[in-house]
Amino acid sequence: MKRLILLLCSALIAACGTAIPSKETYLPVIERSGLSHAVQFKGTLQIKAFSAQAPFGERHFFYRESAQRFAKDPYREWLSSPTGLITAHAQTWLKSSGLFSEVLPLSSNQTADYQLSGELLTLHTDLQAKPIAVAKLHIRLSSAKSPVILDTILTANEPLSGTSASDIAAGLDKALASTLKQLESKLISSPTS
Repeated sequence: MKRLILLLCSALIAACGTAIPSKETYLPVIERSGLSHAVQFKGTLQIKAFSAQAPFGERHFFYRESAQRFAKDPYREWLSSPTGLITAHAQTWLKSSGLFSEVLPLSSNQTADYQLSGELLTLHTDLQAKPIAVAKLHIRLSSAKSPVILDTILTANEPLSGTSASDIAAGLDKALASTLKQLESKLISSPTS
């Protein structure tokens, strides 16, 4: 019995000596490239804060391991909430696109001619076969004249170059950039009511 207690105490001491990994934080660096377009929507655009379907509004990275199984990474996360980051990147992207006469600052209280709202449906890494980064957004554009100018779901699947945390963050970054490219294309072909 003493031997068992001694063995358990030794195991407990060894476990306490194991270093706990520190948290790693990442920040998407989504940037639009290319020339601006001619103004298509004459007026101001206000981008409302994006929402998210649970649990994808959390800062943690998520991994899809099977059709029903998702795992939350306790050590890797975004620097702030994904919805806040995506809202800010959408504002910068659309301002750079030139499609609207003016894209208002996120903090503006000015009444805008157009309102864009979005919902993050998923942001995860799919590990079922060849690892891919997946981003899916639901975007709505409206105006005082038209309650629905655009109502669309944008999906991007980007292959990963590896499975390190940096590879995963870079893949998710590309997937988010791809959804914003799709948004820009959809806006170009939308009516301007």
